[in-house]
Amino acid sequence: MALMNRSPYFSLLPKALAFVPCCHLADAAVFLATHSYSAASGAPQSSFMAEYLVSTCGFDPDQAAKASKLLGRVESRHQPDSVLGFFKSYGFDNTQVKKVISANPRSLLLDVERTLAPKFRALQDLGFSCSDITHLVGSNKHVIGHKTQTLVSKIQLLQGLLGSNDFFVKLCKSNRWFLGFSIEKRIQPNIEILRDCGITDQKLSTILRRHPRLIIQKAEVLKALIRDDENLGVACASGTSIQTLKVLHSVSKKNFTAHLEFFKGFGWSEDDFLAAFRKAPTLVGVSLKSLQRKMEFLVNEAGCSPSYLALRPYCLLMSLEKKLMPRHRIVTGLKSRGVCISNLSMATYMIYPEKKFLEKFVNCYKEYPELIELYNVAPKNRTAL
Repeated sequence: MALMNRSPYFSLLPKALAFVPCCHLADAAVFLATHSYSAASGAPQSSFMAEYLVSTCGFDPDQAAKASKLLGRVESRHQPDSVLGFFKSYGFDNTQVKKVISANPRSLLLDVERTLAPKFRALQDLGFSCSDITHLVGSNKHVIGHKTQTLVSKIQLLQGLLGSNDFFVKLCKSNRWFLGFSIEKRIQPNIEILRDCGITDQKLSTILRRHPRLIIQKAEVLKALIRDDENLGVACASGTSIQTLKVLHSVSKKNFTAHLEFFKGFGWSEDDFLAAFRKAPTLVGVSLKSLQRKMEFLVNEAGCSPSYLALRPYCLLMSLEKKLMPRHRIVTGLKSRGVCISNLSMATYMIYPEKKFLEKFVNCYKEYPELIELYNVAPKNRTAL
């Protein structure tokens, strides 16, 4: 801590307020009252809180020693007990309490009546149950760290887009960093950028639920992604725009170019590749090694032309071992035994749901047990792509 080497006569008030930016003056007063510095050593005496964290919150000694350094000298259980009691009153169990205190040890110094209680009441007024609140606070330290009005404004904006508190809780549990970003500087401007490009609020809801990292990019990064998307022939208002934006965000230009060159090696033109990307954006997220095996199988064994696959790139997203190979081999096996099968294309029977494929090509041909066995011994979970 920077204060440890300062004179004991140095004013503590500015530093105290800097340490607890989310607190009211009463919280700062608690902070000052509980920090006593030794003129001889220049270091806070924190053994009391270390022992308290071990005995009351379930910390191990090393965790407790580290956390207690953030709390200074607290000589009474009254303040931390009031905070823990407040959490317990909202249904937090011991594990959840430990998680909250571990993420933000200074929350033990917060004034219950002036800081915590108003914040929790505000969450209830927004429609969150006690169970919701325990999940929100336990999974996201920013709920405690934000000023109440800042937190309320952020939640109200996201509630309006997500449409339900359940989606909001899931968003915060899966993306603990999300609430740490500013509404004014990051989230709201990006939402407006997307809206200006034709992204509807319904699609914004989908982005928040499935690809929230797009919303918290720097504005210039998001604009560049949108330009790249449009340069590839994908309009923001189109059905695939969300997926392509997400893929372009996660895949480097070097990797994108490598996939283009790979498919050129199989005879695709650049237009073929871009058309395939627009239909199946995640194609560029598949490893080249995996694509090599799939292309070799589909071209050399299944007899598909590269141009056929360029028009049906979703086939290249399917599992080779779990779907492409076993399905192709049982269909060709039936044909080789004289079974009259309607002239279905490979791509058609590959996209059948598992139940339908079994009904049409497996269950009704029990006179060929060797084929059924060949299909059954293939890796399970064949519906996975």
